[in-house]
Amino acid sequence: MRETYAAPLPGMNLAEMSGKLIVIEGTDGVGRSTQIRLLRPWLEQQGRAVLDTAIKRSELAGKGIQQAKEGHTLGRITLSLFYATDFADRLEHEIVPALRAGFVVLTDRYIYSLIARAIVRGADPRWIRNAYGFALKPDATFYLRIGVDDLIPRVVFSRGFDYWESGMDIHPSEDMYDSFRKYQTELLTEFDNLANEYNFEVIDATPDPRTVFEHLRAGVARVLRGEPREPLFSVVAPPAEPVDAATHKVLEMPAPAKPSTTDQAESAAEDQALTIAVEGDASR
Repeated sequence: MRETYAAPLPGMNLAEMSGKLIVIEGTDGVGRSTQIRLLRPWLEQQGRAVLDTAIKRSELAGKGIQQAKEGHTLGRITLSLFYATDFADRLEHEIVPALRAGFVVLTDRYIYSLIARAIVRGADPRWIRNAYGFALKPDATFYLRIGVDDLIPRVVFSRGFDYWESGMDIHPSEDMYDSFRKYQTELLTEFDNLANEYNFEVIDATPDPRTVFEHLRAGVARVLRGEPREPLFSVVAPPAEPVDAATHKVLEMPAPAKPSTTDQAESAAEDQALTIAVEGDASR
């Protein structure tokens, strides 16, 4: 049976949720949306039903959060409670029904981003964790990790600095670049703390999107197969060269097989999907 971090929402039945809840976490601009746009068609090609969701998408509070943030006057506690309301609505009306129907639920950020943001803005860590105690424990949380020096160019050359993602409400400055660096440095530190606390599976997000997707896909496939967790980036010593015991000559290894027509077609489809996903993410 599914578990929550504390007491579930009133009237919520945690039984018979046969689907999988997979969380993609990370700071803004790290490429979460791109990876979900790649994961969804890959999963659907396997015949799996998929729901993808993200913060600020609830019918109850999504538009309200966006309108409140436009004025740049939203209080920190009110902001946290607004996001908690959005999450609770999506959990009850989207995530839980999809899990009961056997869907794979991909969520672009979860309670962890909301906890990290609140703590950086001065919220009491115990209070904000209790506020999200009704959240379901995911089957896996993949944390796309990046350093602030690698993050800044991505943001600059995509959509530019945003007031809230630059932390201008807590680091007021005429220089949004400096505010962004300070805020994101604090936020990434908090993400690292949460990664240890909640046992995230960490993926290096600094390489190109295809490389990140290959690692992420391998991790998701393992979760769906129900296999035990293994390090995604374990260091393995190279195998010794095979030697004939009689002659002590190095045996020649067979040449790698050429990719089949099917493999080439799949690779071309992934390239096209990757291009669309990256362009879509940059326009957000």
